[in-house]
Amino acid sequence: MNTTELAVKTVGEVEKLTGIPRRKIKYFIERGIFLPSEKSESGYWLYSDLDVERLQVIALCKELAWPDGELKAMLDEQEFLRLEELDRQICRLSEQVRLSENRLLAARYLRARLARDGAQPLDRLHGEVLAILAGGAPALERLNQSEQTI
Repeated sequence: MNTTELAVKTVGEVEKLTGIPRRKIKYFIERGIFLPSEKSESGYWLYSDLDVERLQVIALCKELAWPDGELKAMLDEQEFLRLEELDRQICRLSEQVRLSENRLLAARYLRARLARDGAQPLDRLHGEVLAILAGGAPALERLNQSEQTI
């Protein structure tokens, strides 16, 4: 097979062209997310222009924290990256942000309580922190209001 006629690229060329590190490309291959078009006679992967485009889309999806399993399933479909998949990922990321914000609120609340009241039984604060983790800012507001009425 004469690979020069097929305009294929080596992993080094793909890395320079796309900025995607070799180790990340290798990860995609090992996880079965991506498989280059062909191998050279000496056993090295060769990448077509379509492979390069796919790698760029995969790298973008991974930057958006796409789960490997869903990414792999989407690649098997004809229409890759439809609006429905993007909507699902936006929901997942929004939930992660909400949970992170709740953790930050809970940590700040715990710090403020410990700074204000000194060491106290953590079992009492545990319930309050769990309420903030579950309910976020509204739960924190309710806790603050209940403290003001006491």
